[in-house]
Amino acid sequence: MSGLRINISKLSEGVHSRSLEIEPADLGLDERFTEAVKVLATLEKSTKQLYLTVELSTGGTFMCDRCLDECRRDVRSKYSMVYMFGSESTLKPENQEIAFIHPDTSFIEIDEDVRQYAVLAVPQKILCREDCKGLCPQCGINRNSAICSHGEKDEIDPRWQGLQKFLKN
Repeated sequence: MSGLRINISKLSEGVHSRSLEIEPADLGLDERFTEAVKVLATLEKSTKQLYLTVELSTGGTFMCDRCLDECRRDVRSKYSMVYMFGSESTLKPENQEIAFIHPDTSFIEIDEDVRQYAVLAVPQKILCREDCKGLCPQCGINRNSAICSHGEKDEIDPRWQGLQKFLKN
């Protein structure tokens, strides 16, 4: 049975809200996600369609891309989906956020969509803090917690020194 399943069988026309919660592992998220995934689903039902808006929030422990320390981050996302009552053969939507369901459908399952949007909401570059100094390229020490003899200024590889003239112009 799905963890994020919404019963729509006896849903009257109008706007309805549902709050759901699921553990990250039950959703198929990796071990970086450490907090329960909270979902606020708003459904707007009419005779021909069901409009779903989902706001999700979770959190986790991720690795800083500069210093490789672990840091906690909130993950939030929002998406919407239109469920059309009928068959796909009657209409060919160009929009990927449209799905067709039979008028007798009792439940919609949003597990996979929530999982995908949670993964996509993780930033490509994660920093423990904005002013993270990273690792020393010579000795590998974390410059946030210790000072090494190589100093703050990185030495420029002699192969790239020719490009310095472009910085001065």
